[in-house]
Amino acid sequence: MNLKISTLLSIAAIALHSHIKGQPIFINLYVIIIILFLLSSSLYAFHKAIALSPKFQIQETNNEDHKLVLIYGNSEAMKDVARESNYTDMNAVDYLSNGKTLDATFWFKGLTPDLASIYNEPFRKVAYGMLIDADPDAKTGYNGADYDYYVLAADGKLTAYLYQLSLTGGYRLLNHTEASFNSATGPNNVHLSLDLSSINYPSKYEVLFYTAESFKSNEVREYTDWVGIPPPKLHMTTLPSNILIRQGQEQLIPARVVSSSGFPVESIINVTVNNLYVGFNSSELHVTIPRTQPPLFKIDVPQQTALGTYTVPLIVKIREPSVATITKPISANLRGGMVDRVQLSKKYPTVGSLMLPVNLTVTVIPPRTISDQFKDFWEVYGQFIGIFAGGFVGAASVEVFNMRKKKKQEGR
Repeated sequence: MNLKISTLLSIAAIALHSHIKGQPIFINLYVIIIILFLLSSSLYAFHKAIALSPKFQIQETNNEDHKLVLIYGNSEAMKDVARESNYTDMNAVDYLSNGKTLDATFWFKGLTPDLASIYNEPFRKVAYGMLIDADPDAKTGYNGADYDYYVLAADGKLTAYLYQLSLTGGYRLLNHTEASFNSATGPNNVHLSLDLSSINYPSKYEVLFYTAESFKSNEVREYTDWVGIPPPKLHMTTLPSNILIRQGQEQLIPARVVSSSGFPVESIINVTVNNLYVGFNSSELHVTIPRTQPPLFKIDVPQQTALGTYTVPLIVKIREPSVATITKPISANLRGGMVDRVQLSKKYPTVGSLMLPVNLTVTVIPPRTISDQFKDFWEVYGQFIGIFAGGFVGAASVEVFNMRKKKKQEGR
């Protein structure tokens, strides 16, 4: 792309040089206009090529609360219906992005997502979706949510919808497409894929995942917590910063976890060792975590562990406070319109968690030699021994001097 732009600039320079040499001015202007048009097109294409959303590897947010919220209607029995069907009870959501699409997989404990089974129930609907806060301004959209994207199983088909939300409670349909059950559902999971170009490739955004089930005028939902994109990065500091442990010894290491998003230490739910991480052998380093806030690690190095530097992969589970927002019923009019403001005024706190990786680096060094033991002993007791020895020598010298003085006096 840079080579193409450079070539166009060179052609433009040649055209200008020709004009200076006396070529007809209208020909040169015509050539320059064409070149500038091609140049602007190339720059626009180049800009579009690099103006993607953040890329990140797979992340997971857990839904620990499993709380069903009745957001439309007045029948609390709808919660029992949803619990029995198990379509809305998600355990976790995995999500990742290549910068062009945001892919999310909803995981369920007991769900066999045979959504076609509701075909014969015309008043029943099931949806899986995500609310997107596409900019840092909480005043845009509704309660900060600018878009609502979901797939809806109803009337014998599966349809994907994307709505733009308004601060006033209004909403506008941007797109709806027929989805395939085979591509959207699998054993115990439902998959969503959002084309980020449809929301203008946000450079920083937040997402809240939800499930919904409705029957006639009653609807219940289950929410995760808001998750930030790009995901926050964790960094761990330890005391000492350079962890050196000898073969056959153990050590307690206090630590502190900090985040690029600046979450407080109280948000840490727990810290665990990722024993499934390829390349880590738990038999080489025995790591336990007796305390979470602030983290405290107990590291035991077996005698047979080889010398070298080891990376202990950890998983930190954090909770970030948020409020789930209510948008519209999943049976909304496809032409857009207004949502019931009474329902929109409701806010439901959610409990969710985000699992992020962080590494702990440990260097295994040889056991102490006799020389090391003497050195350590002298570092601890050397000063005291020196003072004691100095005092003893001084006292002995005084005593010897007195004895010699006494003998001289007696010899007289």
